[in-house]
Amino acid sequence: MTKQREKQNKTLWLLLGCGLALRLVLALVTEGYPYDMSCFVAWGDKLAAEGPAAFYSEGYFADYPPGYLWMLGLVGAIRAALHIAYESKWTYFLLALVPSLCDCAGAALVYTTARRGRVVEHMALVLAAFTAFNPLLLFDTGVWKQIDGAFALPLLLCFLLLEQRRYLPAAVWFGVALAIKPQALLFGPVLAACYLAAIALEEDKPRAFGRCFGGAALALLPPLAAGLPFFGIAQLLPKLVEKYTGTMSGYPYATINAFNWMAALGGNWKGLDETVLLGITWQQLGWFNILLVTAGLAYFAVRSARGGSFSPLLLAAYYGIGVFTLAHCMHERYMVPGVLLTLLAAAHWNDIRLYAAGVGLSLTGFINLATVYSLTGSDDEWLTSATSSTVAILTGLVETVCFVLLLFAMWDITRHSHTLPLPEREPEQSPLQPAAQPKWTRREVGALLALTAATAVLSFAYLGSRTAPQNPLDATDTVLTETVTPQGDAVSLWVYPGISFGGSMTVTDAAGNVVFEKELNYGTCFSWTANDVAAASGQPLTVTVQNAQLFELAFRDAAGQLVPAAGGGALLDEQAAVPDTISQLNSMYFDEIYHGRTGYEQLHKMPVYETTHPPLGKDLIMMGIAMFGMTGFGWRFSGTLFGVLLVPLAWCFVRRLTRKPWVAAVSGVLLALDFMRFSQSRLATIDVYGTFFILLGAYFMLWYCQQVLTAGVDSALLPMALGGLAFGLGCAAKWTGIYAGAGLAVLYLGVLYARWRQKQPGFWAEFRTAAVGGVLFYVLLPLCIYIASYLPYWWRNPSFSLGDWWQCQVSMYSYHSTLQATHPFESRWYTWLLGLRPVWYYRNGYLPYGTKASIVGMAGPVIWLAGLAALVGLLWRQVSGRGSRQGAGVLILYGTQLIPWMLVSRCTFLYHYFPSSMFCLAALVLVLARMKRRDWARRIAGGLCVAAAVLFVLYYPALSGLPIPAWWADALEVLPSFGFY
Repeated sequence: MTKQREKQNKTLWLLLGCGLALRLVLALVTEGYPYDMSCFVAWGDKLAAEGPAAFYSEGYFADYPPGYLWMLGLVGAIRAALHIAYESKWTYFLLALVPSLCDCAGAALVYTTARRGRVVEHMALVLAAFTAFNPLLLFDTGVWKQIDGAFALPLLLCFLLLEQRRYLPAAVWFGVALAIKPQALLFGPVLAACYLAAIALEEDKPRAFGRCFGGAALALLPPLAAGLPFFGIAQLLPKLVEKYTGTMSGYPYATINAFNWMAALGGNWKGLDETVLLGITWQQLGWFNILLVTAGLAYFAVRSARGGSFSPLLLAAYYGIGVFTLAHCMHERYMVPGVLLTLLAAAHWNDIRLYAAGVGLSLTGFINLATVYSLTGSDDEWLTSATSSTVAILTGLVETVCFVLLLFAMWDITRHSHTLPLPEREPEQSPLQPAAQPKWTRREVGALLALTAATAVLSFAYLGSRTAPQNPLDATDTVLTETVTPQGDAVSLWVYPGISFGGSMTVTDAAGNVVFEKELNYGTCFSWTANDVAAASGQPLTVTVQNAQLFELAFRDAAGQLVPAAGGGALLDEQAAVPDTISQLNSMYFDEIYHGRTGYEQLHKMPVYETTHPPLGKDLIMMGIAMFGMTGFGWRFSGTLFGVLLVPLAWCFVRRLTRKPWVAAVSGVLLALDFMRFSQSRLATIDVYGTFFILLGAYFMLWYCQQVLTAGVDSALLPMALGGLAFGLGCAAKWTGIYAGAGLAVLYLGVLYARWRQKQPGFWAEFRTAAVGGVLFYVLLPLCIYIASYLPYWWRNPSFSLGDWWQCQVSMYSYHSTLQATHPFESRWYTWLLGLRPVWYYRNGYLPYGTKASIVGMAGPVIWLAGLAALVGLLWRQVSGRGSRQGAGVLILYGTQLIPWMLVSRCTFLYHYFPSSMFCLAALVLVLARMKRRDWARRIAGGLCVAAAVLFVLYYPALSGLPIPAWWADALEVLPSFGFY
């Protein structure tokens, strides 16, 4: 028993240590919420330099009471002594240190409370682990660098002591919380209810009354003691009252970025005097809700006191979350104490509903904070855009649902003393050796080939023109002229430029008058444009091209017919390649002007334009151009091919993951019909290559893990090597492949631990093999592949050296780390989960009135939405101690693709979620595979496939650029944040 206890203590300390380390690392690598950071640093410096008596000077903004200012002053003194600058990472570290310690102390309280109750050991550790790595707390303390952890801990201790009927120490801890933040007053009614219940239940009434008044006095002691040096005895009470009332009334809005019920009603940053409905103002609605929640508190307190289930922790959790959800003037972080109290109440009552509410509130709170944080300083700082408003409303609705779940548990416990216990037994262990893979049948192979062929037909159809001018007038670094003479009256001049680093073209008549001029820049390459130019038949025109390539010109008459022209040289030598209409089929759009252009430049050994990503993706684009020419089909061929190959790869990955061929087939069908796979692979950019190699690397890692557990590391060298190859190719295609490396590393090390648990002889020899193989195949081989992707640079310039290669990496990192550009269709990671902000790639401006054509990169509703629900379900099973290896693996692969984007502050887009969506698909089909009712699973799978097909047909025009009537186009914009027609 002693050894078991020591093992449990070591596990707990390891969890707490890792949680603390993660917070401090986040503090070092992130900048914090600028408004709070500047205040905290300035307050600490002022207090350290001038002392408490001069701190609250006339006109100086400081809306915090004195309690935590002492800690900020200590930080200021340390910074002054060590000469630590404001911008230093160590300033962030010092600010986050105490709240981080308090967060970990809260996790320890959850564990000890669970162990004192009826929670079994493994679930107590699960509860502590979730609290230690709670995304809301990690973000609040490590990234935002707020002090809510230091504020919440005394509140937890207060209500935990009240649970133990230790009233006077509880009052002291409440006073500590009150000294730190005025928001402690929100829990005042709960404290009052606890003391009144003590009076009602105590037989010795005088003693109970004395304890009540003594507790009130003790609760005031910490704020008074903390404020005395600041205000002096004479001004202490008036100044404290002024400080607390001023802070509480300083934000007269329905909600201040708090995603709650008020936000769900559209109340974010709405004035309190504005009307909600039927003449009711936000302030009136808020007060009504507060009275309603308070009446509920009184009811639950009385009912539970009579029934013997009175619980201060439960009442505090209910009231804290209830006020946050329904009251006005709430900030985004006011929910933090309520979330911790909910988790502590779940540990005390051993109730899975409370735990589920705590998990849900943690996730909604995390999204809330991340949204506000990421938009700080942007044009959408007040969350007024359609995308941000939608996020606020949807998150507010989910948060309200979590409160309702908490309320239901509260009702059941207080009225019926009934709980739904957390899992009491250890989770079912996966077999030490995985089951064998099912054999491929001829029927399954045929189905896979047929689906792949159908996907190819779907993807390559209407992709791009097979013809385009190939012979340019090349005036790079010079000026060239050609004379052209239209053989008929022309009203329009079509222009098809090529590579340009900042050139121009000018058309002049015989008298030297400028008839037409056009700047030729990076945005005009390989794209036809129609320009109004009046040219009479037989009129000679001089075309001057400076520092650019110009592939072809075409004159058209008033009827739109091609007008023959004499002369022109290379400008008129490929008139048969002039298209009948201008569209995406024959012109570049979106980032094709970077990546597709660079593929052409590499093929022709020209200086490359796009250097902000590794070259492999552009190398592959180059191969398509080499095979099919510099045409719409040619520059899109390779990406489309890899998009098609994603389908059989996903089939094989899911088949290996679930060992169920029918589920693999479902995954293939769903991915073939996925919106993002279709539109992103038909675009000459590099994201599809990174996604393909990330999924390929995951497949080989899955194979490796299964092989290690079945036959040992020595028998898994082939998938180990192939996995390293895929990882290297992914990194060489796009740096997002490096994110995948974190997930692969976790799985690589995790399977060694699982192998050790098998207690097979010779483990340490296998470990050495795995260590050497890891370095060889996952470090050295990827590095060689990455360097080799730069071979086109060397072909162009044999003097290209490793030093030049290194400067390319430095330049890339500098570009991405300092990028300040904005884009009307950029989006943050939390909007990707629901696909709220598609990327508008292209609009055809050459169509008749009443017809529209666009291309958009958007989320496939089935994979993304149903997959998100499946991921939440898998996460819940893991954090509730009932997970599986497969589920954990999918979550790890998904998380390591998404989590890095949470720390990225540069402009980001929906397609950055493309690799993560592969594991949404894996989560979805894994849930289907694990359903107990196979008939229901098959019906659901069939319904999802039908829904995917119907939606694909409906949205095909928006994904492909097919012209459609305006009414159809307008009907596709089902959310105000879409805007792609």
